[in-house]
Amino acid sequence: MDQEFWDIEKVDLLNKSLDLKNAGYRLAQICVSQHFTLLYSFEKEGKLVSLRFGMDGAEPVESIGWLYPYAFLYENEMKDLFGLNILNMNLDFGGHFYKTSVKHPFDASAESIGKDG
Repeated sequence: MDQEFWDIEKVDLLNKSLDLKNAGYRLAQICVSQHFTLLYSFEKEGKLVSLRFGMDGAEPVESIGWLYPYAFLYENEMKDLFGLNILNMNLDFGGHFYKTSVKHPFDASAESIGKDG
């Protein structure tokens, strides 16, 4: 599989995602690291393009759900497990997508590590 990583600014996420959608790419996955690097991966005919950007965990991120409706699965996961603020989600479980013993268990901020929520 051919793979490319595009380092972008967070403000370019929607435009780059729209460009990929218009070029026939499907959303393959979204992931986030504990240090708040987000990776949005898109696939078309065996080619994988990943948009990558870093951010502060407190910054909001605009949903791509209006482009890819099933993005709500990934976005709710990022909200529940990492405490990210995803704006304009098309289906928001309000922090109850996953049932965990610790609220935001992968939030890397010093205030939340190891604390119940």
